[in-house]
Amino acid sequence: MRFVALLLALVACATPPAPQHPVAGYGRQVSASSTQLAKLEASADLDGKPVGAGDGVTIAIVFASWCPHCHKELDILAKLRPSYPSLRVIGVNYRGHEEYGDRGNAEALRSYVAKTAPWLRVIPADDALFELLGRPPLIPTIYVYNRAGALVEVYSRRERAMPDGDELRELLRRIGS
Repeated sequence: MRFVALLLALVACATPPAPQHPVAGYGRQVSASSTQLAKLEASADLDGKPVGAGDGVTIAIVFASWCPHCHKELDILAKLRPSYPSLRVIGVNYRGHEEYGDRGNAEALRSYVAKTAPWLRVIPADDALFELLGRPPLIPTIYVYNRAGALVEVYSRRERAMPDGDELRELLRRIGS
């Protein structure tokens, strides 16, 4: 019995706490500055072209080309896009994650995007952008910004299951997409 208690105490102490994200809560408006979106818009995509400002709701997804969870979310976003013409989706590809299995070169990423999500503008994130996004511990992580540029929702796989099409549709309806 003592051994089990000691083992549980060791495991509890050895498990690092989940990192605190800059926003908290799901399914409700969260407060954050538009600094994240401004930085995303000021970033250059894979071709070196500035992303620029949008006039509608923006969804940013931190992803990697090798991630099966990311593939599923990108498919959901692809199916949503026709119903929301002003919806902008930006992919944030953090190179550190892309190094997995030597699949991290820019050509492999371009090939993946061309085949599966040609509509996706991809930003190769640097440490500063990744830090500004709260260093998402798992991919995908999805950030939703309203028309005014305020962060209204974060979906983190560490916190919960990723949203399906119905959940994202309801969020877009609620924030007036």
